[in-house]
Amino acid sequence: MTPAIGAAAAPANRAPAVDALVLHAADNVATALRTLAAGEIVRVRGGGHDLQIALRQVVPLCHKFALADIALGAVVTKYGESIGEASRHIAPGEHVHVHNLVSARARKA
Repeated sequence: MTPAIGAAAAPANRAPAVDALVLHAADNVATALRTLAAGEIVRVRGGGHDLQIALRQVVPLCHKFALADIALGAVVTKYGESIGEASRHIAPGEHVHVHNLVSARARKA
């Protein structure tokens, strides 16, 4: 597919300007746009955010990581909605997944 007239093609060797997205201003997690390495300082944008954060662990493509401290039992927010609660303290830059998040959808009524 050729770029539209007037559109500049991005150089193939250039890293993306953004590594992760915040989907809503109320979110306390961001979503990785590629697999991110432990120790990497990543650029996060969206939802009124434009920041850099150092990752504590590998974060796979499309997985979440914490933007700030999330206390044990605190609500984890993505899409501006609660997706569950922290099952332990989650530090900024830490991968957020089933090992530290109790899903709101997985709970029995």
